[in-house]
Amino acid sequence: MSEHESSSLEQGLILGYGYAEAHLDDRPHLRRIVRARSAPEVTENVDPAAIAPEGIANATAFWSGFAHGVRRYLVEEAARATRPG
Repeated sequence: MSEHESSSLEQGLILGYGYAEAHLDDRPHLRRIVRARSAPEVTENVDPAAIAPEGIANATAFWSGFAHGVRRYLVEEAARATRPG
């Protein structure tokens, strides 16, 4: 993985996690983002007013990271909800 891919992926992870946190009430779109198989499929389900990534070196890596960031948040949220106490 090149430095540009890594940087774009990390940036996507961070922004995807934050996006999911801010849009938790829109689970249908979040699920579609997680299940997406391409960058266009991810962007179809992202509110363009909420995120406008600029200066991304590798858009494919960014949107892949974004989807993984959304997934990470949803998994962590589900784990918190099932913990006792």
